[in-house]
Amino acid sequence: MISGACTLNSRGGLKAAGKTGLEFSGEKQGFFEDRETKSRAAYSGEIYNYPELRLELEKAGCGFSSALESELVLRAYQRWGPGCQSKFNGEWSFAVWDAEKKSLFCSRDRFGLRPFYYFFDGKTFAFASKLKALAAFPFVKKEPNKRAVFDYLVSNRPNLPEETFFKDIKQLGPGCCLSVSPAGLVKNKYYSPSYNPELGEFDKKDLKKRSSEFLALLKSSLEARLRPPYPLGSTLSGGMDSSTIVCLAEGLLGGSGAGRGKLKLFSILWEKEARYIKDVSGRVGFRSCRIKPAEAAGASWEEIRKVALSFERPLNQTTFFGGLALLKKAAGEGVKVILDGGGGDELLAGYPEKYFSVYLGQVIRGGDLARFAREFRVLYADRLGDFGVGKKIGPEFYKTFLRTQTGAPGLSAVFPEKTLNGEFFRDCSRRAGREPAGLQLNLQEMLYRDTLKLGCEYNPRASVTYRRPFLDHRLVEYVFSLPACYKLHGGWTKFLLREAMNGILPKEVCWRKVKVGGTAPISVWKDFLGRNREKMKAVLGGPVFHSAAFLDQEVVLANFDALFDAAVSPETTDISALWRFVNLELWLGENMK
Repeated sequence: MISGACTLNSRGGLKAAGKTGLEFSGEKQGFFEDRETKSRAAYSGEIYNYPELRLELEKAGCGFSSALESELVLRAYQRWGPGCQSKFNGEWSFAVWDAEKKSLFCSRDRFGLRPFYYFFDGKTFAFASKLKALAAFPFVKKEPNKRAVFDYLVSNRPNLPEETFFKDIKQLGPGCCLSVSPAGLVKNKYYSPSYNPELGEFDKKDLKKRSSEFLALLKSSLEARLRPPYPLGSTLSGGMDSSTIVCLAEGLLGGSGAGRGKLKLFSILWEKEARYIKDVSGRVGFRSCRIKPAEAAGASWEEIRKVALSFERPLNQTTFFGGLALLKKAAGEGVKVILDGGGGDELLAGYPEKYFSVYLGQVIRGGDLARFAREFRVLYADRLGDFGVGKKIGPEFYKTFLRTQTGAPGLSAVFPEKTLNGEFFRDCSRRAGREPAGLQLNLQEMLYRDTLKLGCEYNPRASVTYRRPFLDHRLVEYVFSLPACYKLHGGWTKFLLREAMNGILPKEVCWRKVKVGGTAPISVWKDFLGRNREKMKAVLGGPVFHSAAFLDQEVVLANFDALFDAAVSPETTDISALWRFVNLELWLGENMK
C-alpha cells in the first residue's frame, strides 16, 4: 500500500499536509529514496520486464543500490521522465517525488489493474492505493457519491471511470497519469490503444497466420508472468481461458511432469465444470488442488459479509463463494501468486448473448443480410438453446440486443422503482445521461471499453496476487488490430483463441459451446439466501438506516418478502437486485462512519 499528501504553497512549493517536507510513504518493498538527489518513489505492483529494463538502464549508466522494483521505477523516471510508462510491462500504481523540479508524478497502469485514488481540492493533494487509507485523512469528507450509488442501484453499473463511491475521492483512470506542482494538478492519458472497427472478411489462410502470431504473444506474456520468486498457482475453472493458461504453462515450465512442483492448480468442482477440469488437469504434470462444491458453498454469513466489505465499493455481483474458497485454499498451500484467465472474455468476445447482439447489429448496419442470416441461424441452432433460453429466444435476445445498442439503463424486473428514495431518484434521473448509442454499436469499441473496466473487480485485501496473461498490452494491441470476424465466427465466440489452441487444449474444452464460467452456480447463492433471510432483513431494518438518502426503508421492508421470494424462485436468473440493497447498506455503514 502506498499513500501520501501535500499542500500547494503560495510561495512556490509543495509541503506535507500538516508537516514539514512532503509526507510520502510505502511498504518496505514499495518505497525507495535516492539519497543523493532526495527524489523518492512509492510503488505498488509488478513489472514483468524488470530484468530487461534494469539491464537497459545499467548500460545507460544508471547505478542501482538494491533489487527493489521501486528503485527501478525511480531510475526509469529519472532516465525517461513520463516516457518510462511506455517502457513498463506490468501492472502498477506509483508516485515519484522529483526533488529537483519540486513536483509529484503519479501513474496507473494501462488497464487499471492496480488502483490509484486521489483527493484534490485546489490546495491539498493526497493519494493512496487503497480507498480506506485515503478516506482516513482528516481533510477528506466521508460523503457518498450520489451518482455512483444511483448507477449501482438502478443500472447495475458500478464502475465509473474516474469516480468512486466517495464524493470527494477520484480514481486515476486506466492508462492515465497526473503531476502536481505549485502550478496545480495536470492530468494526462498516456495510453489509449487504437482498434480496428471493421467486421472484415473471414479468410482461412489469414486466420492461420493470425492465430500463430496471437499464440506467440500469449506465450511471451505467460513466460514473463511465470518468473519467480513467489510460489505460483493457477486457477482452473474448466473454461477456455484458464485451461489455455495451464496447458501453455506446462510447455514453458517443462513437460512430462518436469514442472510438477512449479505450479499448483486450484479448482472448484462445480457440477457442470468438473469433467472439463479433470480432463485438463489429467493432461498436465501439475499438482491439482481441488475444492468440493460443498466446501465452497458452505461459507457463513459472517465470512461473506467480511469479503463484501473488503472491496473498495459495493459489489454488484454475487461471486464470493468461488473466490473465497480459492483464496483460502491458495493461502493454505503457501501460494502467493495465481495465474488467472481474467480479460480473455472481454478481449476476445467471450459472452455470446452480450457480444453477438452487438456484432449482429453491426452486420445489419453494414447491409450484409446474408452474413446476418447465416450467423443468426447458427447462433440460434448451436448456442442459445444450450443456455436453456430456447423458449424465450425471440424476446430475450432482442431485449438484450436493444439494450446493448442504446446503452439505456433499466430497472430489474425485481427492482421496483418505488423502493428508491423519491427525492434521490428524481434528482439523479434528471442528471443521468445515456451513453451515446454510437459507442455501443461497434463490437471492437465495446470490447475495448469492457477491457478497461476490469481493474476494479479484485479484492484489495487478498493475500494472493493475480497475474493475468491475457492483459499484456502487446497482446491486447494485437487483438484490437484484428477485424471482428476473427473473434466471432460461425456462431462461435473467441474463434481466434480456439484456432490457436486447437490441438493443445482437449477438444471438448477447446470447442465447447456452453459458457458457464468458474463462479458458483446460482443455486448455491439461492441456498445461501435461504439460510440468511432473517439476517438480510435485519440489515435493511436496522434502527440506523445508512441508505436512507437512497432507499425508502419503509417501502423496502414492506416489499422484502416479495423481493426475497422473487430472488430465490426457480425461474429467477438474477438475484443481484436484493443483494445490492443489502450490500449497499453494509458498505455505507462500514465506510461512511
